[in-house]
Amino acid sequence: MQLQSPIRDPAFIGPLTKICWENAYTIVEPQTNAEGIHVWPFDPSFPVDVRHFLFGKRRNTRLARHDYFELLYLESGEVVYQVQDRYFTVNEGDLIVISGTQYHCMAELHCEQVRATLLYFMPDLIRANDMSGEDVEYLMPFLVQDTAFPYVVHYKTVIPAQVSDLMERIHEELPAISPLSRLSVKTYLKMILLLLVKHYAGYGGTEEIFYLKQKAIERLRPLFEYIDHHYADPITVDDAASIVCMSESHFMRFFRQVTGQPFVSYLNHFRIARAQAMLVTTDKSISEVSQEVGFCDQSYFGLVFRRLVHMTPREYKEHLKTPSRGSLAQH
Repeated sequence: MQLQSPIRDPAFIGPLTKICWENAYTIVEPQTNAEGIHVWPFDPSFPVDVRHFLFGKRRNTRLARHDYFELLYLESGEVVYQVQDRYFTVNEGDLIVISGTQYHCMAELHCEQVRATLLYFMPDLIRANDMSGEDVEYLMPFLVQDTAFPYVVHYKTVIPAQVSDLMERIHEELPAISPLSRLSVKTYLKMILLLLVKHYAGYGGTEEIFYLKQKAIERLRPLFEYIDHHYADPITVDDAASIVCMSESHFMRFFRQVTGQPFVSYLNHFRIARAQAMLVTTDKSISEVSQEVGFCDQSYFGLVFRRLVHMTPREYKEHLKTPSRGSLAQH
């Protein structure tokens, strides 16, 4: 049987299945912990998923990383995408290739909302357990990502459109329960990876980069665990450096190198994310929320909140109580 290419109308996946556009913020942010790790609820026996997300200007997700590999195809709009301390302009039809060891997020939207299709998969779905098989070659575009890696594949290469079609074919097979559907998903995924391998064939780098990055993140794990339990308490740069047994100057350089942002900025992003959740899910006053997420000065809390969320805490609370026409509703 000949496979048909998915219909490219953004309102549909394939000829019959209507897309359910999901609010990226309400799904992704609660799944992101103090370490900035986003944990996706995969089927452990077959860890791959395709989702269709709406990203809104007023509800942005913070910098995060993850254990899975990610492809993001921008269906509409234009954004500035941050990977560590680098920024990329991404246009409609472009593809972003992310290994997960780098902290990343949509830093800026050039319109009220954008649509994106995302493919998540755990590398073990492809590679041999001992990393000695040739299947690891499929993953090289993810394993060689260093500080100069070109994460964005431009739409003019035609590769993003091809990848998008294959992502939709995977989506149509999910949940992949039968042996045939699982074989189909793996085949489509390998076709995607082969396109990327060819695209990045001229890029230098080794998979050792990937493991060095993981080792650096592990060095900071005690600090992330401490923040998760003590973010309401005062935490200075000196406190943070002591937790990971570094000098303050070395810690500041190391933390920025690993996460892509200064420690104080990282801590503020984490605390504001907690505040956003409290403002939406509780009846606590703004003053109470400010205290509970570690800001002793409510004025400073309001200043940081507005800088990161682009509205005051009160506006944010009221905005979510009364969704506007342009809010991120499912369609």
